Amino acid sequence: MGAGSVIKDGVEYTAMAFACGIFLHGFFDDRIKVTWKRLGIIFCSIVILSLLDILMQIKLGWNLILIPAFFLCTAVVLQWDIKSDLAGFIKSLVFTIGTDIAISVYSLELVMLGASLAGVSDAAAKAGMRETGESIGFYLAYVGVLILIGAVLYFLTVRRGAAMLFRGSDIILTIAMGTIILLSLGLYMYIENNEMVKLYRTGLEAMLLLLLLVMPVMIYKNRQSAYFIEMSAHNESYLEAELAASRQYRESQEETRAFRHDMRNNLNLLAGLMQEKKYEEAEQYISDLNGELEALSPRIVTGDDMLDSLISSKLGEVERQGIELTVNGVIDGGLNWKPIDICAVFANALDNAMRACASMPEDSQKYIRITFRKTELQRVITIANSTTEQPDCAKLLSGGGRYTTKSDKSRHGFGLHNIRRTVEKYGGMLKVSCEGNEFRLTIVLT
Repeated sequence: MGAGSVIKDGVEYTAMAFACGIFLHGFFDDRIKVTWKRLGIIFCSIVILSLLDILMQIKLGWNLILIPAFFLCTAVVLQWDIKSDLAGFIKSLVFTIGTDIAISVYSLELVMLGASLAGVSDAAAKAGMRETGESIGFYLAYVGVLILIGAVLYFLTVRRGAAMLFRGSDIILTIAMGTIILLSLGLYMYIENNEMVKLYRTGLEAMLLLLLLVMPVMIYKNRQSAYFIEMSAHNESYLEAELAASRQYRESQEETRAFRHDMRNNLNLLAGLMQEKKYEEAEQYISDLNGELEALSPRIVTGDDMLDSLISSKLGEVERQGIELTVNGVIDGGLNWKPIDICAVFANALDNAMRACASMPEDSQKYIRITFRKTELQRVITIANSTTEQPDCAKLLSGGGRYTTKSDKSRHGFGLHNIRRTVEKYGGMLKVSCEGNEFRLTIVLT
């Protein structure tokens, strides 16, 4: 129980926190960040806790604080800067602690079964024991498996920027996997202690090890397949919005060119009317020309051509639903975003706003107000819409931002999540609020 034991505790529990954090980021909430700084904080905390644990053992004869304190420390550090109410924070803490325990047990069983199949029965028997003489080979294998799990998950999710947040069915599959493993291990312990059936021990160990390795891959492949289907559907909707906006822009340009081409003839005709002193006809002709000019003038001016076209492409549907749409302010210099990212944010936001307005009574005021403001350090974009619903705004931005009131929750609720991810991609921040009968989505760009 010296310095070596303290460092060993620090390495082991930090490896557990690493694997847990990457798993949570990739499959439950991509706001959880695993950084060297956070891992360093966890390592230092574990070293201090381990020293305190040893002192308590020496002075009091008992030491019960290291493991529970570690799980609490990991949960707090990993989600430190995620804003939520107290209930949401506690729920997330409990969930993080459960995930950490599950990954540590999973890794432990992998090493135990591998050691037993390799004939290293003593190492398997000592699994999880905090005693002098614990097999260093078992310890290294356990830490190695934890780091390997974290590394694999990192390259599958974080590195590729493809956080595939679990749905309810994925969580059920994961719980089913854990249940099967526990039942199988119970059967394994029965066989290990029953002389009559020890003959089947090696075969069962091999089957359990295969189960531990194959089931996570099956769950991941199932989630990956669903994820790509969802992303394909979203990308298709973004491309449709981009094409509609491009078509709107092209049509307006063609109309402008046609009017410019006819302008010489119009001026010649107007000059002829004036020479013939047909002033009333000339006045009527000028009035008609002004009407055409107003029709050609863009109704939406935001300072970003792609955004102008996108909003203009939605005007027809907005007017059919009896929604009043207003745009105030401009974006100096434009957004400088990729067209598909503009669609990911504003097409989603406008579609959500139109759906909220559509659910209102016919005689009520339906509106969407888009506002652009600029301060010395920030640009603020606000999209406000009338609504009869009172969504839980804390829930909207928790759990990865996936929330929907639709009955088919497996296929909907990703809009706000994609908006937030895109805004954060450009260094911005997303806020939502609901006061009275108005929902507000605010984008803050630095």
